[in-house]
Amino acid sequence: MNTTGRLLLAACLAVSCQAKPELAPDGDDTPAASAPQAATPAPATGSAPAPATAGGAEPPAPPRVPDVLYVPTPEPVVARMLELARVGSNDLVYDLGCGDGRIVAAAAARHGARAVGYDIDPVRVAEARHTIARYGVERLVQVEQRDIFTLDLSQASVVALYLLPELNVRLLPQLERMKPGARIVSHDFDIAGVVPEKIERLDVDGKQHTIYFFQLPLKKEPDPRVP
Repeated sequence: MNTTGRLLLAACLAVSCQAKPELAPDGDDTPAASAPQAATPAPATGSAPAPATAGGAEPPAPPRVPDVLYVPTPEPVVARMLELARVGSNDLVYDLGCGDGRIVAAAAARHGARAVGYDIDPVRVAEARHTIARYGVERLVQVEQRDIFTLDLSQASVVALYLLPELNVRLLPQLERMKPGARIVSHDFDIAGVVPEKIERLDVDGKQHTIYFFQLPLKKEPDPRVP
């Protein structure tokens, strides 16, 4: 065999010895997954590298854990809170930590008000949206997953609260930006250093509930709980 023939034979043998793609177990033409490559060593801390984001930006921070456990406000207390705040069709009601949405739904369904419920917990947000749909007031009510301590409250004419006392105080700078005549109703907890316009107590199924009513501009008083 001449030199040209030997070269052609060697080329044919080389092609025939190449590996063919392995078929998937069901025998179709889809190649099976290739064997995993050696993993890249993890950082010394043992944490996986953060996923890259567009433009090299830092990935968004995970949502903050809720500050309080959700405890629903009894319906009679909801009704009286809205009555004390004199909610009407011209109002925009914010519920900070709206839970299952019962306050904003009632504000719209019973008083014709526009309302927005805010909660940081996605489970509560889903429940609140379900409540809004059940009441049929989607046209008047929105529910948003937000951190209430980042909100601009200046557009609200009524704010409803059911938070711990220290959280009410933390919200005070935001609440004070509300317009004169705006109202605040708080279930069970006051705002340290602020004089309520009215305090009402209700007995619901043998349990005492307190509603604090405030109106802007807020009346301040010295209080030992405030530094």
